[in-house]
Amino acid sequence: MKRIWLDEVESSSCELRDDAHHYLKTVLRSREGDEFGILTPEKFCVAKVSRITNKFTSLEILSERPAVKPSYSLAVYQCVLKREYMDFAVEKYAELGVTEIIPVISARSMKDVKDKSFSRYHDIAVKAVLQSENEHVPVIMPPVELADIQADNAEKLLFYERKEGKEPLKIQSRDVAMIIGCEGGFEDAEVETLKSKGFRVVSPFTPVLKAETAAVVFTGLVRMELE
Repeated sequence: MKRIWLDEVESSSCELRDDAHHYLKTVLRSREGDEFGILTPEKFCVAKVSRITNKFTSLEILSERPAVKPSYSLAVYQCVLKREYMDFAVEKYAELGVTEIIPVISARSMKDVKDKSFSRYHDIAVKAVLQSENEHVPVIMPPVELADIQADNAEKLLFYERKEGKEPLKIQSRDVAMIIGCEGGFEDAEVETLKSKGFRVVSPFTPVLKAETAAVVFTGLVRMELE
């Protein structure tokens, strides 16, 4: 069933205009009688198109239930990448069920995140959640300096390619915080800082991955462990 995102649905019927109407009419080519899903921050609804015109789409809400929330907490601290790579990482984190994304300023990362980027990240995450049929959009937090990271009460993982010795990934908690580096990786002093904050250094296999590849591979590994 195709899905759309709305900030809220408050009654048994609603009217869509602008982008949502355009998406239903032009992209999905919806017709009267078609059914589809509506995801909001708190619930999932099944709706039917009752009327569609050039300017608006009227919907009848057939059913609703609470949105399915993850049974775990998975926060990813992502050292800030160039725009296209950061967008890619946000998309994949949302597809893979990350619950929180925290951009990190590190020695080799990009040095700022523009305010308008957060709106773009949210839009990317929403589209990825709809595509993957998840029902939770990750919370995207303001950026933090690497030295200021706080991840209390979580199992903390630092994926670091220079660790000597490879070992299978073992996770003991339902609350996980992980950090992924940027192009160029971490400086030695940063690794020591993160270790002092309780991050466990892990390196499941030999290849040195690009940052955006690591985002997908290691998040996927963690999710498989959480499953």
